Amino acid sequence: MRNLVTRILLGAAVLGLAASLPLSQARAAFPDRNINLIVPFSPGGGYDSIARAVARSMKKFLPKGVNVIVKNVTGAAGLRAAVFVYRAKPDGYTISHMQSSGMIGLEMIAEKSVGYETAKYTWLARVGADAFGLHVSAKGPYKTIADLQKAKRITWGVEGIGVGRWFGSFLAAKAFGIDFHVVAGYRGTGESLPALLRGDFDIWAQPIDHPSVTSYLGTDLRPVAQLDKKRAVNAPDVKTSYEMGYDLYFSDLRAFGGPPGMPEDRAKILEDLLLKAMRDKEYVDWKNKSSIVLVEGPGSTVSQDLKYYQDLFQANIEEMRKAAKATQ
Repeated sequence: MRNLVTRILLGAAVLGLAASLPLSQARAAFPDRNINLIVPFSPGGGYDSIARAVARSMKKFLPKGVNVIVKNVTGAAGLRAAVFVYRAKPDGYTISHMQSSGMIGLEMIAEKSVGYETAKYTWLARVGADAFGLHVSAKGPYKTIADLQKAKRITWGVEGIGVGRWFGSFLAAKAFGIDFHVVAGYRGTGESLPALLRGDFDIWAQPIDHPSVTSYLGTDLRPVAQLDKKRAVNAPDVKTSYEMGYDLYFSDLRAFGGPPGMPEDRAKILEDLLLKAMRDKEYVDWKNKSSIVLVEGPGSTVSQDLKYYQDLFQANIEEMRKAAKATQ
């Protein structure tokens, strides 16, 4: 009888101790194993390089033995990765560096389900929203927007329908009155940039203030417009769309997200880890050395930014659907 009472008292003490602990200590530690960071485009491009820079800094704030493993899940212009993450177990061990402005656009122009709903992802942090610029090859025949406007046939290089580059290209072509024919099938910046320099197509939409292009500016690449109200840091002589009289702003909305239904406590831990990583000295030094203009923010800012793109795409939805069918 005394042993039974002792066991009951010990059990009650353990339960009382657990109840008094913070939720994060009472539950199993998170994370206690490697986190997979999915990149929807090929190695060597902007999304890949940023993800790997964040992963390096994020490791400093993780428990010993826990790593961030960057995995490139390419295909279908980013759709394969988007669906993969959407269907993943929402336990916090699968997250992605997403091109969210393109994702919501694809979802809106599609006439059937694309396999995900952008609003339902667990948005963890904003990486940045860097405005697109329009680039041509320095060796090509076009030097200005006016040259492109005069041409009868202009080809635009994109990965495919539904990525931010396709939407930015369509909106720029419409605003500037430039012919719009698409050359598609590239797996990311790592493939499409060399294709522009080879002459596979005429014009390419990509943020000017991005490490993937900075070393080519003034030599191989000629930016002809900045789709923003302010000029690019790395090309201060290039006029903005607003300066030219065109009311167009379009950026590459980069965000970290995870599957729908992630527990709030784990989402909060990941949000804090990502923000710490993007404020870490090593990451900031890499960002500054790359001359990249990125402004991090919590997950709530991603949802706010997505509302802007939802309204922008809705205003052009029918024309976008026609252009998407023509691209196919």
